Amino acid sequence: MNNYKYFEQDGEKYHLKAQFVFIAFLGGIFLLGGLLLAFTKGSADKAVMWIGYAMALLGALVLLRLTTKTTIDMENRQILFKRHFLTSEVAYSLDNFDTFVVASTVSLFGITMNGAVNMVLNINGKEKLLMLNQSIFTVAPLNNMVNEALQIMKLED
Repeated sequence: MNNYKYFEQDGEKYHLKAQFVFIAFLGGIFLLGGLLLAFTKGSADKAVMWIGYAMALLGALVLLRLTTKTTIDMENRQILFKRHFLTSEVAYSLDNFDTFVVASTVSLFGITMNGAVNMVLNINGKEKLLMLNQSIFTVAPLNNMVNEALQIMKLED
């Protein structure tokens, strides 16, 4: 039984650990900032109030990401993916796996502002992207997570 930093092993199932700190911080900032903006400055200006409500809604949607569940089931050779608690779990065959994509957004001064890792599946000739993780300021943890996933999926020695 291996110890993984980004996955928890449960028999032949590997559950991707949630990014509680990053997502809760980001979602909380938008939710609280939006509500604060809507109920303070928004009482005098309706446009600011609606901007505050939109920020709060965006924060709530980000917080929904905390309930995402991704599982690599090696016994059934499936990837089980659930976007959030309002959706049902979807099973994808590992035979449809194509690659991982680590994408980053770099600012004007060469600082990585956002990074995301997606799993690319080829289902009946159509490309399907499953977002697994995000990070800010660096993509090194995302590359390490991809290496662990490849090791679990037995695609890399």
